[in-house]
Amino acid sequence: MASKKSALDALRSQVLSHTGAEERVEVNQRHLIDKILARYSAEYVVYRELMQNSDDAGAKGIEIVFETASPSSHETVPNLSAKITRVLFKNNGMAFRPEDWNRLKKIAEGNPDESKIGAFGVGFYSLFSICEEPFVSSGKECMAFYWRNDQLYAKRAAIPDEDNQKDDWTTFLLDLREPMDMLSMDEFGPFLARSLGFTGNLRDISVYLDHHRLLNISKKMREPRPMTLPKTMYMTSPQKIFTLKSVDLQSVQMDATRMEVSRWTREVSTSVTTIFLRTASGNLDVKVTKQFSAEMERTTKKYPPSQTAIQILYVGHDEKQASAENKTIFKDLVPFPEQGRIFIGFPTHQTTGFCSHVAGRFIPTVERESLDFVDKTLQIWNHELLSMAGLLSRALYEDELLQIGNLYNEMILAHQNPDEVDDETSAVAREWLEKRALHALQAFQFHPSTPSPQVGHYIDAYFFRMSTLALSTLSSRGVKPLDKVRIPEPTMAGFLKKVPIIPTSVYSGSEKFMDKLERAGKVQRISFKDVLAELEGRALPEPQMVAMLKWWIDYRPRQTLPDADVNAFFQSALVKSGDSIKPLSMLKWFVNPKVTPIDMPLPPNTVPYDITKTFTQPELYRISGAWQELNLLEWTKFIVNEPDFEESPAFAEKVLLVLSRGWTQLHENTQKATVAMIAQKKCIPTKYGMKLPNESYFKTVTLFPDLPVMVFTKQPLEKLLAAMGARKSVELQLVFDRLVNAGSWDHMQLVKYLASVRDTLSSGEMKRLKATSIFPKEDFEKEKTATLPPKTDDPTTESPAIPTPPALPIKRYPANTLYVPTEDHVALGLPVIEWKGRWRSTSDEAKLLLELGLLTHPAMDVVLGLAASSNEKALQAKALLYFLEQFKAQYASQYNPSKISVTFLPTTTGTLETPLGCYTNPSCSVMGFPVLREDLRVHAATLRIRENPDAAKLLERLRQSPPTTKDKARQVFETLSKFQGEFQHHHWSSLRTLKFIPLDDTGKALVEPQSCYFNKKDSAFHPDLLTTIDFGRTANLFLKNCGVKDEPTPLELTQLVVRSPQDFLNRNGGVESYKSILRQIASHMHVIRTNKALLNEMIRTPFLLGEKRINQDLEEESSSAAKGSDSKEAEAGEDDSSNMGQAIVQYKLARASDIYLIDDTVLQQIFTPLSAPMENLLETLYENLGSTWISKQVKETSRPQGALAVTRRSENLQELIVERAPLLLSDHPSNRLNFDLDWLTTKLKVRQVPEIQLRREFIPTGATHVESTTACIVQDQARAYYLLVTAKGDMDYFDIADALAKLLLRKKKLNDSIWWSNLLFTSLLNLKRKGFQVDRILNAKKAEKARVEAAAKADAAAAAQVAANKLGPKQAADYLTQLREVFPDCDPAFLMDAISKETQDHVQRVTMKLLDSGYPRINNNKGNSNAIPTPVPGSFPTQNSNASNVSTISTLPPPATGGPDQGLSSGGVGGSFFSRLKSIRDTVIGKPITAPTQSDIITGVEASGPGATSGIKSTVAQPPTNSIVKGFEPDYQENLEQSLKNAVSNCKSNGRDDIRSEPTASQVSEVLTNSYCDVKPGHQLNFAGRAGELEFYLDKDCDADQIMTKDNLKSLTRFVRLLMILAQDVFGLAPETMHVYYDPEGQTIAFNRGGSLFFNWRYYVALGHDDGAGQGKKQVQGRTVTAREEGLIYWFFTMAHELAHNFVGEHNSKHEVCPTICDMLCH
Repeated sequence: MASKKSALDALRSQVLSHTGAEERVEVNQRHLIDKILARYSAEYVVYRELMQNSDDAGAKGIEIVFETASPSSHETVPNLSAKITRVLFKNNGMAFRPEDWNRLKKIAEGNPDESKIGAFGVGFYSLFSICEEPFVSSGKECMAFYWRNDQLYAKRAAIPDEDNQKDDWTTFLLDLREPMDMLSMDEFGPFLARSLGFTGNLRDISVYLDHHRLLNISKKMREPRPMTLPKTMYMTSPQKIFTLKSVDLQSVQMDATRMEVSRWTREVSTSVTTIFLRTASGNLDVKVTKQFSAEMERTTKKYPPSQTAIQILYVGHDEKQASAENKTIFKDLVPFPEQGRIFIGFPTHQTTGFCSHVAGRFIPTVERESLDFVDKTLQIWNHELLSMAGLLSRALYEDELLQIGNLYNEMILAHQNPDEVDDETSAVAREWLEKRALHALQAFQFHPSTPSPQVGHYIDAYFFRMSTLALSTLSSRGVKPLDKVRIPEPTMAGFLKKVPIIPTSVYSGSEKFMDKLERAGKVQRISFKDVLAELEGRALPEPQMVAMLKWWIDYRPRQTLPDADVNAFFQSALVKSGDSIKPLSMLKWFVNPKVTPIDMPLPPNTVPYDITKTFTQPELYRISGAWQELNLLEWTKFIVNEPDFEESPAFAEKVLLVLSRGWTQLHENTQKATVAMIAQKKCIPTKYGMKLPNESYFKTVTLFPDLPVMVFTKQPLEKLLAAMGARKSVELQLVFDRLVNAGSWDHMQLVKYLASVRDTLSSGEMKRLKATSIFPKEDFEKEKTATLPPKTDDPTTESPAIPTPPALPIKRYPANTLYVPTEDHVALGLPVIEWKGRWRSTSDEAKLLLELGLLTHPAMDVVLGLAASSNEKALQAKALLYFLEQFKAQYASQYNPSKISVTFLPTTTGTLETPLGCYTNPSCSVMGFPVLREDLRVHAATLRIRENPDAAKLLERLRQSPPTTKDKARQVFETLSKFQGEFQHHHWSSLRTLKFIPLDDTGKALVEPQSCYFNKKDSAFHPDLLTTIDFGRTANLFLKNCGVKDEPTPLELTQLVVRSPQDFLNRNGGVESYKSILRQIASHMHVIRTNKALLNEMIRTPFLLGEKRINQDLEEESSSAAKGSDSKEAEAGEDDSSNMGQAIVQYKLARASDIYLIDDTVLQQIFTPLSAPMENLLETLYENLGSTWISKQVKETSRPQGALAVTRRSENLQELIVERAPLLLSDHPSNRLNFDLDWLTTKLKVRQVPEIQLRREFIPTGATHVESTTACIVQDQARAYYLLVTAKGDMDYFDIADALAKLLLRKKKLNDSIWWSNLLFTSLLNLKRKGFQVDRILNAKKAEKARVEAAAKADAAAAAQVAANKLGPKQAADYLTQLREVFPDCDPAFLMDAISKETQDHVQRVTMKLLDSGYPRINNNKGNSNAIPTPVPGSFPTQNSNASNVSTISTLPPPATGGPDQGLSSGGVGGSFFSRLKSIRDTVIGKPITAPTQSDIITGVEASGPGATSGIKSTVAQPPTNSIVKGFEPDYQENLEQSLKNAVSNCKSNGRDDIRSEPTASQVSEVLTNSYCDVKPGHQLNFAGRAGELEFYLDKDCDADQIMTKDNLKSLTRFVRLLMILAQDVFGLAPETMHVYYDPEGQTIAFNRGGSLFFNWRYYVALGHDDGAGQGKKQVQGRTVTAREEGLIYWFFTMAHELAHNFVGEHNSKHEVCPTICDMLCH
């Protein structure tokens, strides 16, 4: 390696020492400048470079003038839409020096002055991005630049004295390369504003459009304030390159004056915007090594300065508030809350990571948009400078916090104690300082910078590193270091006053920043120790104690604290309780004001209520487990020992009231304990002083005046007093002794006393009072007698005194026999109690009497009995009125109308009725129902009197008394129409069949609604055909719901028409009206069909209208028959009967079976049958009733004449059909087709014949018609279809389309033939023009044309090869012999022609083609004298008259004539596959045909003429068994045999594994069909056991016990035997490869699973292959076979199909190889 290097060094020295001529490296300056400008992609880069140069030159102001092509000095409004052609940039800085002029024309030679920003020497060349040849004038000189080819030249010259500028401004003249639009001040203005932010000299910028000043931005700066730097800060950068010496703070004001022009009015206005900023300038000393300085000079062409500065532009809270809100111009200069940018004289794209701009002598990349971190030296320089930016930002932040701290001390601490609540002034000051502190935190919160994250990372890191103290922040105790303050906890704010806490507003506004500081460990949350420190040494006022306990409730469950800490907490927490201070640990009880009073003395260890009132009881228990609620028992123990309890009546009363309030909630034992404490205390105030409870009486005891009655301001609970022993009453026996037994006594006095002592009376005493006759009743007759004066004749004579009779004893009654003394009871004559004074039901006396049984109101049956009294009308009215008035209060609950049999309600007729016997609706009287009297109807709802009779009664009344006249009927029906809402479905059903509608006034002709119809003037039916009525609009509405209809329903109409079709035809408007009726019937056949009887009658009855169309020339012949028939000539026929050749239409009513549907008008014209009208709706009706299509009744037979030939005509038609096939079948769904598109394009063959005869026979009449046609469809013996066309004349596309439609469509119509003929006849271009999708066909034709051309070339080469490989006569004869052995009945000429067309594998290819498409057979029945001459090879046999539309040849040969030795066993297991297959085939379906019958040759179906097939027998011997094998060449035979053996050998056992496979679908591509979806169903099978020699599987959802019954096992055994015969005797398969399964719902008959064959037992049974003995007979292709034989055939092909899957997995054309072989062997 070293030698190689030395060799290269020697070679280089040799080249350099060579004396040859030197060559100068040339530079394409235009390309170089373009590449430089490509790096300067920033916006306004020209103005940025010129402004930087101006600032370096010490300029104070600059002017930027945009000039238009034709400026006008007279315009007062600038034309902002004019194009700019020139730009003038002027500054008033220092004029260019000689070295400046020299450096101006040099590329990449920057300014060597280290105090200047320019470093790379390429900034000036940014002018070439807009200008081609700039011009510069400065001082007394100027310089012009121009191009010569791709080289740039410059000329410098002196300015003449007369042209010198008076203001000595340096000017750059830039003629624009292309005119441009005027710059938008909305974008250009912010650029200029942020460019002015850190300029050292620039103070003013003006922008002009021609002579109009659009914008002026000025900057004013105050005198700087030096910042005091704390000694805790590091002043040196990490690698000690920079040292911070001092920091100056300076306030800046920037003003922007802008001219604005209205877009619509062109008015000029001026707006002024002002903002305030603050700049911090850090003065740095620079100290670098010589090596570092040299590297800097090499890279930047400058040596590092000895001193430099770092600046930060900061917008504080106050500056931000004072600045104008409209900051459109200054939006980029005030970044808050977004990130600031790095300024290198002017802004770059690099962000700072926090909300301030940073300016310094950073080294940028060439484009000056980001910092250079690639070069190692520049990276160190920039990193060091960024660390100083972090230091300066920290110093600026700390200075801001220092100012906030000083203000806090002056405005808050100087006026109040820290623990005091802020007054209004302090609150305002605190809010302002918190906002200012929050703004500072947000401004210095760092985020990832862009595009280089290193910038923000470095500033962020050194912001925290450059000080030994923690970051300062505002707290609740002033400005403190972060490690001294705590993150706020809202739950602790109410009681923590000494711990410095960050204000909530500051924390929430900078939460992300605080979270970052917390994760870094720079700030902490409040700890439990902080809480203990807060509690130490001071007692908390009640509000603070409440706040602390709330925090404790939440904090304690979430923390695991040792018991020592918990005890310390309760010991430290001091609470003020009155004048004393106690720790929480000494307190035990808390007060529930609902239980114990808070305004009375409490135990000394009770927590003050002012503290506990804010907590719920569960919360108090959670505070301390030792705290309990102060209960009444404990409070009573304390309070009864108070002296006032026995001395002060008021105090004792208050205590008793407290005990009364909670007495009922106390437990019985607690009550006893409480009574025990107070029963011995003289605590009951009485009128005789304080007494023991058992010595005092309640106030209610007033019988004796000398009792010590209680005296309370507010009565305590009686239960409490009673429990204490206080007495309520005197003994009842004493009362009776004093009052009752005293002789005459007043019952009023007794009632009053008993009421007062009611609570003391026992149940026995009350029972005694109820049974005693104590109370007299009022005697109104006595009072009347006592008040009447005696009668005298002399009015002047005074009456003599009448002696007073002796007082009679007062009769007394028990209370339950008397009534309350009210006026109502007196009016009704009821016995009322004698009562002195006014009766008050709410008095205690009244309540006692009611309790003793005094009656408050009479029973309902008593009142109703009085109301039903017919003798006394006045009493009846009073009783009814009383009942109604007292109903709601007394009788509503027991009132039941259905149980009242008393007739007490007056009706309009004056009679009385029960509530259920009358109604409120006056209309009910029309039908004879009683109606409640009008004045009582307001009470109908209360008494539940119905408005109307129910539907059943209305219906019954109508049934019993139907109206007899039309007028009465109208009234009744109008009334019933109002009750329609009452009728239910069964009512309407009854009304439909009820005869209640009178047809006259005799009352005898009554009809049911369903038999009549409304009389309508515009009815479509003759009035004599229907029964019509009309009772007016209202009545008709009711009748309509009963079943009367406007017109017959389709079902009724059908019944009427079917029963009288001729009447409807004659009376109802003729043929067209009758057709209209038939259309109605047809459109409602879905309803009519449900009536089976009617449907059968329609089928039998001749009610359908048939049309018979006859030609004019036949009119005379048919006129006699027409006169005697019921037919009618159509009006059109009558009008045109004079025109010869016109058709006459005759109509006749007939059965559907006698009328034919016309789907072929040609057949109608030929046979003129009675036909249905050609309307789709009517045709559907006729067809449903038994009419058949005429095409089904006409037998058509095509008779081709001559030989079949493949001609150019037939080939062209074949191509046309293949081409147009997609169009022909596009509108027909698959369920309408007999064959699909694939079959039409691949299977149908077109041939030409000389002539075709078409014979038609109308089967019902036997009429025939023969004519020539140009096209037909036939089928040969091999079931191949041919479209035959004639050679005469032009091609008739209608005949071709008609023949195709008959073949392809299951139901052909004339329109189909017409449509298809147009599709065949019209060119593709015309079809495309008409909107048909023929692009694919056109593209295919192009591709086909290319393929044909390629094939022609290949054919030419093949022809040459064929000529070279042309068969010799001997070889051709050998091939013919081999094929004759396989196909002995084939025409030899046909075989020789087929051999000649092959180039290789002649025998195999011809064999496969003949098996696939069939071949012409020769006549071997030479002994038959009636034999028809053998047709020319290729000709098509003539059909007889009984042939169908398409010829068919049966593939099932005649029955075998062999003996019984041709059974299944003849094949044997040891023979070849073909031999075993043939043996099975011969046994099941007979031996192959060796000689076709004569009829086969002639017709392909049956013999032509009667008896043609009789006596014809085969005279040709059957070929040997192995004759088929000999027809193949050995290699082909061996390959086929080997392939089948491989398929068999690839089969394997499933190994009893359960099967779990999901359905799959795959796309299979084919040549002709493009592609199709091959769906493979899934299987879910479980192994169930063995069935004979085969494994048996069941679907996983099947129950084995239900499936495997005795009978089913027999069926399964037969299926296994059948499969074993095929597997072993035919295919040679091992039993373990065969499997049987049962799937009850799957669609799969069998499947191949990786070589394991599975067969579904369900299909064996469902297809009828299992009939027990297997001897059931059925017809298969004209041959009678047993079920077992059919099963062998079916499952043979199924097994072969699944074996083929060992070759090919998909169901594509390759998979058909095995079925093809099976077909060959069967033939």
